[in-house]
Amino acid sequence: MGSDQDFRTTGKTPAYLDLYRRFDPPFERFERAMLGAQFAAELDLVSRLWFRCGYRPGIGAYLNFFLLRDFITTHDTNFPPRFKSLRSMAESFYRTDLFIRDVTDSGVQPTGGISSAKVRDMLHAIQERHVKVRIPPWMQTYFGWSLLENVEKQCAPLSDEEKRLHLSYMAKAYRVMGLRFSVDRAALEHFAHAIEAEQAALSASVAKHARHILRIGEMIGVPSSANSILAMLPPQTRAVFEPLYPKVRPGALRALWCRVLGRLLMPKAIGAPRRAVPVTE
Repeated sequence: MGSDQDFRTTGKTPAYLDLYRRFDPPFERFERAMLGAQFAAELDLVSRLWFRCGYRPGIGAYLNFFLLRDFITTHDTNFPPRFKSLRSMAESFYRTDLFIRDVTDSGVQPTGGISSAKVRDMLHAIQERHVKVRIPPWMQTYFGWSLLENVEKQCAPLSDEEKRLHLSYMAKAYRVMGLRFSVDRAALEHFAHAIEAEQAALSASVAKHARHILRIGEMIGVPSSANSILAMLPPQTRAVFEPLYPKVRPGALRALWCRVLGRLLMPKAIGAPRRAVPVTE
C-alpha cells in the first residue's frame, strides 16, 4: 500500500484526486440491464445489512466527516445552516438517513431501492442540491465509502461474497446519483486512506460539531462511550479525535437526558426488517 507520504501528492495534484478520476463514471442514463443478473440478491443483502446496523454507521460517518479538514471547512463555508446548531444537524442527519433508507430499502415503507424510478429521481435531486452549494463530488464519494465501511464494521463478520454484493449495489447507487465510484475495493480503500492521511485534522468547528453529533447519537440509541465511538473511526481521524473526545462526550446526566428527548422528539427513519423485492417497471 505504501506509506502515508506516498498518499499525499503526485506532483501538484493530490494523490486522492488522481485515484478518484480512475473510478467508474456516473451513469449517463438509466437502463434496467445495468442492474445486473444478481440485483435481487444484492438488494436483499443490502436491505438486511442496513436494517441490522441501525444508526451507528451514520453517526460514525458524520463524526469522521467533521475530522477531515477540507470537508468540514467546505461545508461550513458553502452551506452554513446545515450544521449551525444541534437542531439543524439533527435535521440534516434525519434527512440523510431517510434517503439512505430509501436507497437501501430499509426504511419504514418498502421502496425496491434503485430499481424504483422514484428513488432514482430522489438521488438526482439530492445531487443537484450538492452541486448548487459546490460540494466537490470526490468528497461525496468518500462519504459514500465511509458509510459502506461503517455498515460492514457494524455487521462483521461478512463473507467475501457478502462484501462483493454490498459494494456492487452501493457502487451502482452512487453512480446513478451522479458520482464516480468503483467495485474495486482495494482502489476505494487506497483513495480513502490517501484522503485521511492528508486531511485528518481538528478544525475550529470540530469541538462544537462533535459535541452535537454525539448527543444526537444518544438520542437515537448510539452510545457515546469510547468503545462505541472511537472504534468507528479510521486510524488517522481517530488519532486526532481521541485527545478531544473527553471534552466533547456528553456526561452521564446529559446522555440520559438526550435519550429521553430522543424517545419523545426524534423521528425514526428505520423500519421493521422485511424481505426487499425489486420494483418491476
